[in-house]
Amino acid sequence: MPVTERTVYGRTFEVTPRWLWIVQRLTALALGPLVVLHVAAPQWAGNRFVLFLLLLSIAAHGYSGLRRYGSPVHRATAYRLLAVIWTAVVLVLGLLIIAAR
Repeated sequence: MPVTERTVYGRTFEVTPRWLWIVQRLTALALGPLVVLHVAAPQWAGNRFVLFLLLLSIAAHGYSGLRRYGSPVHRATAYRLLAVIWTAVVLVLGLLIIAAR
């Protein structure tokens, strides 16, 4: 059975779920090539599909990073809410940018 909390040096932390750890690693791998493509190939920079992939990677990476950052148990819920709000703002603004193209 997976452990949800652990105590280190007297402080209790929430354990990062495996799926969240995997999402962060995969999006980190995807971001590099997508950013290079976006910057180095101007003809692809305006492509809606590439922009959408870049937006999804940024949103997923930011969400997973904010969730992992808020590991102390007493602040985990606040960081979860912050992660959801940040992701929603990024997605809305990104979709507005993509729709304007």
